[in-house]
Amino acid sequence: MATHSSYFIISFLLYYFDVVNSDILCETGFCSTHMTNVGCAPPAANCRINNATHTGIWLPSPTICNCCDYCMPLFGENQNCAVGGPGTGVNIGRCGHGLTCEPSGDGAGFCARLDSKCHRAQDDFDDRYMKGETGVLEERPSCDGKGNYNAVSCIPTQTCFCQSEEGERLFGEVLYMGRRTKESLHCGCSRFHDKLRRIISPGVPLPIVGPRCTTDGSFNPIQCLNNICHCVDTITGEIKNGYGITTIDLREAPIANLSCYNRNLDLFPDQSTGEPTYNYTTPCLDKMNETIHYILQSEKDGFDMDYFTTVSECLPDGTYGRIVRTRNGTKMCVDDRGHQIENYQAEPHTPEYESMDCKCALTSEIMATSAEKPVCCKNGNFRRIQCRRGLCRCVDSDGRQEGPHSASVTSLECYKEDWQNC
Repeated sequence: MATHSSYFIISFLLYYFDVVNSDILCETGFCSTHMTNVGCAPPAANCRINNATHTGIWLPSPTICNCCDYCMPLFGENQNCAVGGPGTGVNIGRCGHGLTCEPSGDGAGFCARLDSKCHRAQDDFDDRYMKGETGVLEERPSCDGKGNYNAVSCIPTQTCFCQSEEGERLFGEVLYMGRRTKESLHCGCSRFHDKLRRIISPGVPLPIVGPRCTTDGSFNPIQCLNNICHCVDTITGEIKNGYGITTIDLREAPIANLSCYNRNLDLFPDQSTGEPTYNYTTPCLDKMNETIHYILQSEKDGFDMDYFTTVSECLPDGTYGRIVRTRNGTKMCVDDRGHQIENYQAEPHTPEYESMDCKCALTSEIMATSAEKPVCCKNGNFRRIQCRRGLCRCVDSDGRQEGPHSASVTSLECYKEDWQNC
């Protein structure tokens, strides 16, 4: 049996996001002399034209001191490309975003669309769209340059939320305010936690503590490791060095002294006051650390401990979760402050209890001022059929429309006689 020293919590904060620069400095005036005596080859037109047939990426020039501009052409679908490999020389370009170089013989190849889950979902949407089988609130899946799902998925008239590369809904949701909402939502912190959960957590007995997120899935502007706290970029998580106080020691100063401190983002501001030593934590994180300390001490004393069922993990924003159990065992949906959302709950030993996810309750809470909120089941899940302005549609567990809409509920594929009761 492994000793307790092999059980640990990995804190992926701060220093893992710090950027280390190692630029090689060139003699002052070198580039001007170089361009006068040698000159620069004209860059490929792809970057200058940048249209449907000519695209490229500006990169540091592969010359001394990067004096010249360099454009890496991106080839379009079905254009020739080099597969690459030992002895095949240097490629002058590569296949564009969402494409890969498929071999066609003799080291040659052609650019073909990547086969991925997201691309297949796009093909399915396009096929149904041509047949008139898509819904008015159904959006075409959005894929990135590697063929994975983009970080944000939106339900028009409702909300936008974070999603994984596989298209699974993640922590982080905001009110839909038009297409610009998708552009302003980045979900970097939420996706970071998802990768920790999938790649590392399954092989580690104790919870992995990642960076603190805000409710929209971005990096909290303040990240702490032990007693040292830094201001960070909310999109990338990198440590920021700018005007004002950007680093503090909680043994000497409260978190509110940081220039990036935002009381609206501090879910538990009362924990950041008082006398030194100060803190910047949450009740859930405190409880988790207390339990872990107890487990490790118990193991040291010779007891066998059940790691996987003893420690409850916190959400990326440091809260207990959006589903809590009362003393009598009832589950209820709560917001990030722990307050119950309307009357959404479920009793033990019922189907509603087992399937409870509170996704609709949370969306409804975000849309509190809207007159067209989704209809939720009693347990806070999305009702299978949603109606708006005389048109009804089937939705999945995330509230996304599935298939065409109809003015007649009975014509929907998901229709059941008791569709209004759930």
